[in-house]
Amino acid sequence: MSIATITSKHQITIPKDVRARMNLHEGDQVEFEPDPSGKVVLHKRKSVQKSDGAAVKYLKGRKRLSIKEMKAAARAEALKSFATRSS
Repeated sequence: MSIATITSKHQITIPKDVRARMNLHEGDQVEFEPDPSGKVVLHKRKSVQKSDGAAVKYLKGRKRLSIKEMKAAARAEALKSFATRSS
């Protein structure tokens, strides 16, 4: 069992063996989930890539595409580009 101490600023350091077991690295986020028995479960949050909003001005008034539609469009453009180079 690993033990961590809460600082005066209510911070803790996750012990090295726990970080290794959970594959935690700098910048990762963790989630604390209390369960009905009073225990708290620590989860590693999945990384979420956030946009800085640079494309917003180009998207105004345009239909938002689903992931499936984006992949299909990228595939079509790649095939078109390949066909152009092969000719």
